Amino acid sequence: MKLIYDPSSIAPDVAALLKELGKEFPIDIEGDGLKLMFKAVDDPQRLCVRRRADGMEIEYGKLSAAARGIGYALSGSEAEEVLDFETYAILFDCSRNPVLTVNYAQHWLRCLALLGYNMMMLYTKDAYQLPDEPYFGYMRGAYSVDEIKAIDAVAQPLGVEMIASIQALGHLEPILRWPAYAHVKDTDNVILVDHEESYKLIRKMLNFWSEALSSRRIHIGMDETHDLGRGRFQDLYGKQNAFDLYNRHLKRVCEICNGFQLRPMIWSDMYFRLGNENLSYYDLNTKIPEEVKAAIAPEAQLVYWDYYHRDEEFYRKMLQLHRGLGKKPVVMASGVWTWVKLWYDHEITTATVRPCLKACRKEGVREIIYTMWGDDGGYCEFDSAFAGLAWAADEAFNQSSDDERIEKFFSGIFGTSYKRQLIASDLNITVRDTDMSEENRKRHGNPPWRLNASMALWDDPLMGIVWHEYRTFKSTVWEEYLESLKQIMNELNPHRSHDWNAGHIDHAWHCANTLKYKIEFRMQLCKAYNNRNLAELKTLSEAKTDAVLAAIDGLCQSFRRQWVRSYKYDGLEIMQIKLGGLKERYRETSRRIQELLAGKINSIPELELKPDTMGVCDTRYRMVATGGWFI
Repeated sequence: MKLIYDPSSIAPDVAALLKELGKEFPIDIEGDGLKLMFKAVDDPQRLCVRRRADGMEIEYGKLSAAARGIGYALSGSEAEEVLDFETYAILFDCSRNPVLTVNYAQHWLRCLALLGYNMMMLYTKDAYQLPDEPYFGYMRGAYSVDEIKAIDAVAQPLGVEMIASIQALGHLEPILRWPAYAHVKDTDNVILVDHEESYKLIRKMLNFWSEALSSRRIHIGMDETHDLGRGRFQDLYGKQNAFDLYNRHLKRVCEICNGFQLRPMIWSDMYFRLGNENLSYYDLNTKIPEEVKAAIAPEAQLVYWDYYHRDEEFYRKMLQLHRGLGKKPVVMASGVWTWVKLWYDHEITTATVRPCLKACRKEGVREIIYTMWGDDGGYCEFDSAFAGLAWAADEAFNQSSDDERIEKFFSGIFGTSYKRQLIASDLNITVRDTDMSEENRKRHGNPPWRLNASMALWDDPLMGIVWHEYRTFKSTVWEEYLESLKQIMNELNPHRSHDWNAGHIDHAWHCANTLKYKIEFRMQLCKAYNNRNLAELKTLSEAKTDAVLAAIDGLCQSFRRQWVRSYKYDGLEIMQIKLGGLKERYRETSRRIQELLAGKINSIPELELKPDTMGVCDTRYRMVATGGWFI
C-alpha cells in the first residue's frame, strides 16, 4: 500500500522520518495513495492509528511511536497501543563472522523503526579499525569510522539510537590469538588488568566509537571473565581478589569514558558469578560483599542478561538483586533466539521473553534489549528474527500478542507471511514432558527441551555423536523429526522462488532438505550395516551418498546467497569450510562402505558403538562434529 504525505503539514522530525523510510518503502509526497496525517500528543507512550475518510491519522507521543504507526498504515490497519518502555532495543552480533554491510545495516534500521524499536547496538569485539593496530579486526570485515558514520546518519532521522557494544576486558580472543597482542594478554580471552598498554588500547577503542557515533552511550561488555587474573597476570603479580581486580579495571575504563563524555553500560554477570563458589550467574543466594558494591564505578549502568528462564518470579528476584547493586536504573537484556540456530527459534523466544516483560513492568524497568547472538559462527538466517522482533513488539505494546494482528502488520512491512516464518522455526526439535520417560526427566530436568537442528547438521555420518545423544531424550526422536522436516518442506516449497523479504524461505527449505537427507542416510546406513544388507550398502555408497552431497551443495549455495545479501565477505569462509568438511566425511563414509564390500576391512567400528550417553549439552561445532580435539 502506498502512503503519501504533505511535509509542510507535519513536524520536521516526522517529515525526516518519512523521507528516510521512503528510500525503501512505498512512502512519498506525491502520487496516488493513502494520505498520512499526524497528531502529536503529550503522552510519550501513546500510539493510536485510525482510518479517516481522507486517509490514516497517527496520534503519537514520541518519534518511535510515529514510526510504528507508519508500519500499521502500510498494512492498512488501525491500532491503539502503549509504548511504555523508554528504550526498546536490539543487539546485532557482528563479532562471530557476520558483519552487516552498511547498506544492509541501514535496511535493518528502517525495518526496526517501523516495528517500534528505538535503539540498535552493534556487538563488535574487534570488528572495527584502530589506527596503528593492523591485527585488530584483521580479516574480520572491520568497520571504518566512515562506515559507522554512514549507518548512524540513517539511524538519526529514524529516531533510532545507534550504540556500540564492545569488549573492554574479556571476550577478546579474536585479537589475543595474534602475537601482536601478547603484551596485553592475561589469558586466551582476557587482557591484562593494571597494565598501561591495555589502557592505551582501550583508549583507542573508545576514541573510535566516540568519533563514529553521535550517541554518548556505549556498552563496554566485561562479561564472562571467569579466568580474570589467573593467567599471565598471576605470574607477574600473584593471585589477587577477583572482585578487586574487576572493580579496579572498571574504574579505569570509566575514567577513559569520562574523558570522551561517554556513558558506559556493562553486563552484570561477573558480580553475581564471583559471589558463589559455582560461578553461577543465576544463584539467587549469591553474596556480593558490601565493600564490592560500594566500589562499583558509579558511571556504569548494569545490564542484566537472561535468555533462559521461563518463570516471571525469577526475573523479578534477579531484578531486585540488581537494584541493590548499581547506582543507575537496571537495563534488561532478553533474547530473540538466533544463536546456534539455522533459523530464528520462536518457541524459546516466546517462552522466555513473555515472563521477562511481565517482570520488567512490575519492577519498573524502562529499558529492554533483545540480543541476537551468533555463537558458533553466526550461521543463522538473521532476517528470520524479524518475526521474533515483530512478536516481541506486539507483546510489549499490547495487553498480549495476537498472531492475526501481527500477520497483517508484518505483511504490510515485509510483504511476506509472519506465520510462514514460524513454520521454518520448527527446524528446531522440541521434546516435551509427555515424550520423556521418568528416568529421562530426572536426567535432563524439566522439558520442553529445544534440540538444535544445527547439531544435527554437523553430526558426522559415521560417528553419529548427536545421533546417539539425542536418542537419550526420546528413542524415536529422529523418526519423528524426519516427518516434521518433510512437512516443513511441503509447506515452504510453494514460496521458495519469491519469499525473500524477511527470512529467506528458500534457505529454510534447503536447511530442511539437507537435514532430511542426512537423517534418512543415517537410518538406512545403520539398518543396512546391522543386517549386512550388501545391496543396500552398495546403494548407500553410490547414489545415496551422491544425493546427500547434492543436498549439501544446495545448502552451500543458498547460504552464500543470503550471506552476500547481508554481510561483508569476511567470515563466509567459516561456513564453507564446515560444509566442505561435512561433504568430505560423506565421501569417506562411501569409501569405508566400499572397502567393506570389497573385503578390505571386516567391520566399521563406529557403526557398532552403542554408547551409554547422557545427552549432549555443548552445542559448539567442534564438540559435536568429532570425538577428536581440534581448533
